[in-house]
Amino acid sequence: MADGTEELRPIEILDDRNPLARQAVKLIRESIGDVQSTADLLSELEERRRGLPTGGDYHLMGLIGPDGRLAAAAAGVYLAASNAGFVTYLAVRSDQRGNELGRDLRAHLVEALRADARQTRGEDLAWVVGEVRQESRWLATLIESGGAVPFDVGYFHPWLPRSAEGRYILYREPVADRRPEIPSEEVLRLLYLIWRRAYRIDHPLQSDTFCYMLEQLEGKKSSVFTVCSLQSAVFRTVSGASPQ
Repeated sequence: MADGTEELRPIEILDDRNPLARQAVKLIRESIGDVQSTADLLSELEERRRGLPTGGDYHLMGLIGPDGRLAAAAAGVYLAASNAGFVTYLAVRSDQRGNELGRDLRAHLVEALRADARQTRGEDLAWVVGEVRQESRWLATLIESGGAVPFDVGYFHPWLPRSAEGRYILYREPVADRRPEIPSEEVLRLLYLIWRRAYRIDHPLQSDTFCYMLEQLEGKKSSVFTVCSLQSAVFRTVSGASPQ
């Protein structure tokens, strides 16, 4: 390929002391903005390096070129209690966008999360879970093809105000668990794990926005995930781009 992307190779960054760790975190923070602190993200690696119990393995991946620079970075965590892999961050360097590097690196991250499930539970991952902005054309295409299903709940980042409802969509890609409906209790457990484990929020139940999500789930026998449940409200003005 003339763009040089064939020289990139995927790596997993395992040591917080590796300069590539800070390079990956810097790329994520500069590309996305509303993310955890550098200290929090590096702590994830240090805890894993030291073998500390965390309730699920954390992964920091990159695509590295022959010059030693990262063209893309991705992070995710295995949520053992829900047997789900949560993709927390995916970022591509501005001069490398448009080459589907994000899609390629994400595939490597998902394989690592599936390996976590097999090692921890002796079975495949139930779902890959992620969050994207509501205007994402990538997610809209994935939903239309049946490859992903949005959660039927107004979703919030831990640091978003109530006024930001609808900015992000939480979705799942079925792997081993292809049930068309998920009990609301399981959805609540997943939301709690995302906030408590993936985003390191000490007390989710003390958050106004988390309690608002909980209130949406109360009284539901199941949280039904269908294309039509959110498609008309969320995707009729889709104009975003796929993950780079």
